[in-house]
Amino acid sequence: MFELSAALNVLEVTIATLAVVTMGDYLGHKVGRWRLVMIAGGIALVAIIAFAIYAAIVLQIARA
Repeated sequence: MFELSAALNVLEVTIATLAVVTMGDYLGHKVGRWRLVMIAGGIALVAIIAFAIYAAIVLQIARA
């Protein structure tokens, strides 16, 4: 289960980083706040889906 813990930590760091970047006034001004939020949301969604797939695979291997 160490792999799941490590993957969850990576997911948390990714989402926290995206939140900080999204709140950044500089990038929000340069790119546009709503566009930046949409990009960050898309990356977060992909990361969550990838974690769910990885967790399902690891749990299936652990059962075998």
